[in-house]
Amino acid sequence: MEDSHPNSTTIPSSDSAPVAPQSQPNTPRPPPPSPTLLQKLRYLIARRLQNAATSTDRNLLRLSALLSTPTGIDVVLCTTGYTLTLVYALGQQVLEKQLATVASNLASKAADVMMPGETLIADLPASASTKLLAQTVGSSKAIADVIADYRIFVRMWGMLGLYTWARDTYLAPLPKEAPRKERLLRGTTWAAIASCVLFQVLENGAYASSKGMLTSAAWSGEVGKKRETLWWVWSSRFWAAYVGCEIVRLLIERAYYEPLVEKIGDGEKEDKLRAEQEKREHHNKSFTWWKDLVSNIAYAPMTLHWSVEAGLMSDVQVGVCGMIAGGAMLADAWRKTA
Repeated sequence: MEDSHPNSTTIPSSDSAPVAPQSQPNTPRPPPPSPTLLQKLRYLIARRLQNAATSTDRNLLRLSALLSTPTGIDVVLCTTGYTLTLVYALGQQVLEKQLATVASNLASKAADVMMPGETLIADLPASASTKLLAQTVGSSKAIADVIADYRIFVRMWGMLGLYTWARDTYLAPLPKEAPRKERLLRGTTWAAIASCVLFQVLENGAYASSKGMLTSAAWSGEVGKKRETLWWVWSSRFWAAYVGCEIVRLLIERAYYEPLVEKIGDGEKEDKLRAEQEKREHHNKSFTWWKDLVSNIAYAPMTLHWSVEAGLMSDVQVGVCGMIAGGAMLADAWRKTA
């Protein structure tokens, strides 16, 4: 039997009636005060600083990984060097136009007061902007030359890599029933190896001669200078041959391109993971193909430019093509550090 006593310890009298408690009115709570403009600004600045710090940390780690390999260093220097070449070329053009304008204005003013046959020699102070532009042009040219010299120097032992490439290719012969695509690609590979070997030998000889490493009679005086120039030109021609081999290889791969066919599985997790992996591999192969095509097409006119002693392109054109070629390789190398 349940206890019928009330919860209160006070027992009401018989003549007293229960009094209903008075209900408190439901007054709505005031809304929280809206943040002021200064608080919003502080919040936005704090978020931006946090995002910038996180992004900077991530990019520095990726840059460290990129510069930890010889290939990564080379693509960074390649892009930087040709960018500075373009800066130098454009700055030189602007500087020459400014100086030509000043000289023309001075000549037009002095023509009225000078006698026929007189010569005017004037020392005019350069403006601050002209001085800054001249310093930028000079620094860009100097740094680009140092980068180009360094890249050629570290390529001098590239013959070891070429030997490894040739050895691996030789030790992996194609079977007799190999498809036509594989046989064509193997032919372009051997042609590319031969072109690179000849390019490397000639470039090493020309570079050694330019630095005074070769002191025999064949490399001294006018005869040696002509030989050095000839080796530079022919090294560029074999470089052009290698670029041609690469473009042929890419065209062969495109001609035998097999599009990705999505397989319909039973919906299991392993099938979905396998399909995602195949998509990523297909995307990576496509990106690599386009990267190689862009870089080699950009390199092609540069190789022809240096294959002729007088040259075929201006410094601006060389800088633009070099930036495109180096930028394509840099984008791929940077993507792999993610």
